[in-house]
Amino acid sequence: MRPVRVLVHLNNLALGGAQLNAVDIARTLRDRGHDPVLFAQGVDGPAPLVEVAARHGLDVVVAGGPDSPHAEVRRRLGRLAAEHGSQLLHAWEVRAARNSYFGPGRYGRLPVITTFYGIRMLRGLPRHQPLVLGLGALMGEGKAFGHQDVSLIEPPVNTATDAPGLVDGAAFRREHGIGDDELLLVIVTRLVPALEKDAGAELTVDAVRHLDDPRVRLVVVGAGPSLEPLRTRAAAANTALGRRAVLVPGQLADPRPAYQAADIVLGMGGSALRGLAFGKPVVVHGAAGYTAVHEPGPLVEPHASRCMYGFGNGSREPASRAGQLRGLLDDPGRRTELGAWGREWVVGRFSLECVTTAFEELYARVLARPARAARWLRDLEQMTRYEFTKPAALRLLGRL
Repeated sequence: MRPVRVLVHLNNLALGGAQLNAVDIARTLRDRGHDPVLFAQGVDGPAPLVEVAARHGLDVVVAGGPDSPHAEVRRRLGRLAAEHGSQLLHAWEVRAARNSYFGPGRYGRLPVITTFYGIRMLRGLPRHQPLVLGLGALMGEGKAFGHQDVSLIEPPVNTATDAPGLVDGAAFRREHGIGDDELLLVIVTRLVPALEKDAGAELTVDAVRHLDDPRVRLVVVGAGPSLEPLRTRAAAANTALGRRAVLVPGQLADPRPAYQAADIVLGMGGSALRGLAFGKPVVVHGAAGYTAVHEPGPLVEPHASRCMYGFGNGSREPASRAGQLRGLLDDPGRRTELGAWGREWVVGRFSLECVTTAFEELYARVLARPARAARWLRDLEQMTRYEFTKPAALRLLGRL
């Protein structure tokens, strides 16, 4: 494939799954001879994704701040596209898609591809531009929402760097006072209410308290608005158990040592996939108290089609999760078997190389067809409604 100059509009600068996916794919494209440049709107406080990109030799152009007017962000996005000579704009998630549509993609001047790795379809995305979904379970919804060009490209895992033995898990254990004979549960997540990510961590803290097993330790790695409430919950569990069973150290720029140190990984989305890549048994989290061991059988495809996510029955009793953990904690042979199977499964289906090739093929297909303002104009009424009319109506209702 001929080299492509692609402008990658990141969703935000947090260490979330979609943002890390975007950086990994951009790096792999660069290594294959393409010319990606990354763009994101500024944030208040730390922007750890900038550091992650820098370690890969990628620069992120940060425009404005979180309160910058959309028009200004779009002007800067257009200026960067012109300076870079971008041939294609790859928007990650909803806000980036709208900035791209009303910015450099206006009137179809620059082709735009949107990647949406959410678990529920959202309205307000252009329906006549290519849309990439990460969940097979959403393909039908995407078409029902009127999208004319929908592709399935599942989220990638860098199975070359997320692999057993490449980082020092023993050092992570020593740093946090975890003995070699202790059984370590690890969660790496953004501690936010979205997708009930914080609820999964809270339920696991309660499950460790319910287990009351002196061998078991839990470390929750991550940051976000739910960090302090989770630390309070962990402190209560530690007081009840009479030991430091639960640790919540905060965010790590490189969480790989935590995965390597774990005996069992718990989580959802890209974090669960990374746990599998490290050869660890994984317990999948989800909404409404969902919890399930990822193992060969009927749950494999439902987990894959929703990117390691599920929907429970609303029960949040810790006994259920404690029982699942007990089955793994007391059976080292099963943990070993699940770890080996999971590593093989994730390499065969979600490797970064395979996913990047799928994006290259999509780029080539989009660039091969002529740009047309007609496709852009077909989305104008809908995009105007979601960008301007609906927010104005909500603001008006809020004043009544």
